[in-house]
Amino acid sequence: MSEHGLILVALVMYAGAFVYALFLLQGRPLWGSWGHRTLITAGWLFHTYGLYLRASEIQRCPITNPFETMMFITWALVLCYLVLGMTWRVSFLGPFTLPLVIALCLFGLFPGLDRGRSVELQRSVWLSLHATLSLLAYGVWGLAAATGTMYLLQERQLKTHRLRSLFLRLPAIEQLDRMNVRLLLVGLALLAVGMVFGFVVGVEFLKKDVPKTLWTFMVWAVYGALLVSHRMHRWHGRKIALGSIALFLSLLATFGVVNMFSTVHKF
Repeated sequence: MSEHGLILVALVMYAGAFVYALFLLQGRPLWGSWGHRTLITAGWLFHTYGLYLRASEIQRCPITNPFETMMFITWALVLCYLVLGMTWRVSFLGPFTLPLVIALCLFGLFPGLDRGRSVELQRSVWLSLHATLSLLAYGVWGLAAATGTMYLLQERQLKTHRLRSLFLRLPAIEQLDRMNVRLLLVGLALLAVGMVFGFVVGVEFLKKDVPKTLWTFMVWAVYGALLVSHRMHRWHGRKIALGSIALFLSLLATFGVVNMFSTVHKF
């Protein structure tokens, strides 16, 4: 089976997991929460094998064109969800994460995106590390946006005093707030290390692609400012949730546009 076929199978698994998660949120589990995790894990394994086949073909981390980039970001999103579910015992991020995963996968499968590759990325190990860590950061921030959405839903239920079954099945808002801040910090750290690897490549390389370089610095600075506001001005809860959602949507909206003007970064 080709990489595209494997991604399609993974996409079907993710869609099935999303539908199953809706049953869980309504308090009607068919086979318990393990059924939901099994579907997501199976989809992620197909996803992983698809990326492995592409990596074997190009002998590099598969992030050298728009299709590969979207597939890698969604792979990272699901991985973060699976790890977070095991470490923080949060099983209901799925309904809020999977729609984003499915949408990005569908976009990545759009005809014409799996063409052309960054020659510089294929030649440089340091640049591959730079790109990989940067995309992992975006995946973590996507999960932060999903957590922020959960926070806003919980807050709304508390304010309106309409406590449905969803309220009982989602984490407490204090836990969601802590999770959001941690995810924002992890993403900021990953992007910072990725930027360091970019500098290892050299200033001459960065000069070739001023728009993408400036955009990356701006993204890091804005996310950093959000966390500084949390620390210095005691921004918590709703403000952090709205900030994580707004910043990630802005990141998605500008990512493709900046790449259109990029002469080197096609990932």
